[in-house]
Amino acid sequence: MIMKQIFTARIAALAWKNIWRNKVRSGVILCAIAIGLFSGTFMMAFMSGWIHDTVTGDIETQFSHVQIHDKHFIANNDINACFMRDDIEAKIKLSGLPAITAFRLTLSGMLASPHNAIGVTAKGVWTDEEKQVTTVWEHISDTLGAYLPEDTRLGIVISKKIAEKLKVRLNQKIVFTFQDTQGDMQNIAFRVCGIYKTTNGMFDEANVFMRYEDLFEYTGLPAGAVHEAGILFPDLETCQTTAPQLKNMFPDMEARDWRELNPALAMMEAFADMWGFIMLVIFMLALSFGIINTMLMAVLERTRELGMLGAIGMGKGKIFQMIMLETVFLTFLGSIIGIILGIGVLLPLMKTGIDLSIFIEDQFEDWGFSSFVNPVLTAKMLVETIVLVVLAGLLSALYPARKALKLKPLDAIRQDN
Repeated sequence: MIMKQIFTARIAALAWKNIWRNKVRSGVILCAIAIGLFSGTFMMAFMSGWIHDTVTGDIETQFSHVQIHDKHFIANNDINACFMRDDIEAKIKLSGLPAITAFRLTLSGMLASPHNAIGVTAKGVWTDEEKQVTTVWEHISDTLGAYLPEDTRLGIVISKKIAEKLKVRLNQKIVFTFQDTQGDMQNIAFRVCGIYKTTNGMFDEANVFMRYEDLFEYTGLPAGAVHEAGILFPDLETCQTTAPQLKNMFPDMEARDWRELNPALAMMEAFADMWGFIMLVIFMLALSFGIINTMLMAVLERTRELGMLGAIGMGKGKIFQMIMLETVFLTFLGSIIGIILGIGVLLPLMKTGIDLSIFIEDQFEDWGFSSFVNPVLTAKMLVETIVLVVLAGLLSALYPARKALKLKPLDAIRQDN
């Protein structure tokens, strides 16, 4: 047993030396593997971060983790399809769920200035609780007002896109028009107190915010009536385990989590890891052909040497093992360099993020996707990468090693002579 271990160690040492016999060729393939692994790791982290930032942004600005509505409200946004805030709030508190809730009026109407008019969804909110559930207020720069300050009567927060369409600025008045519960038209003049800009242009184009009390008195709704409850949990994992319980608490209401509110985004989130994994597999397949070609050339160039090794008593199994080890060493070394390079580049980018708007302006945001990406690198990604590297190295070594086994010692010696 000891002799076998010593012999195996000598074969490993010989395989390691053989890698560096042609430093240029080995260096080229090492660089190719390192760049391939760096690219694959970077793309996995980039894709995961992009989808994660888009999902998080939409949850924080518009969907929350769960929304509750009256079932009739979902069908046609009927202003009369409301529910009592106190009823929902009391049940959530009694349940002991780790949830923060913000209640809103949600009215469809027209927003008009002297220059233009557009259709919008107006949210009548309680400012303090809304700030705990959504982050729209964080997207208002210091020079563009504030989120519904108390000292502004009939204040309204609009997006930068809406401000541009209506050609209005901070502190100017705009008129919101909607139908109350009796079908009568209500026209309310609001003063622009804040202008926000999120990473979701589609959301920005359609949503404005007022204080609940400013909007409620014109609706004709009963006291305490709301159209929407936005519920936020500590994280997505808590939402996944707790949302079904919340739905069971309100069988007569329409309680939907963010996946149901935006199925397309949910599908992207579900496939984010798979997309990154598939891209890494493609990179590794491409590299495998390069590794096979390099090792096959090395075997064919060493025909006489391999024949001599066979002639002096090295069995085919040992030759096979040596070629396999050469390929695995080469692949593993290049992969380690690539992964270290990837981590070195990704760690600072995970803190600073990547601003894609420098290259594509707001094109992604116009379609509802974040243009600012914080790459996400997890231990799972690194494990998947290492497993793929090992598999690629072993599979790439099979053909060159089998080619070496087919060499007959005496024929190999004569062929070189």
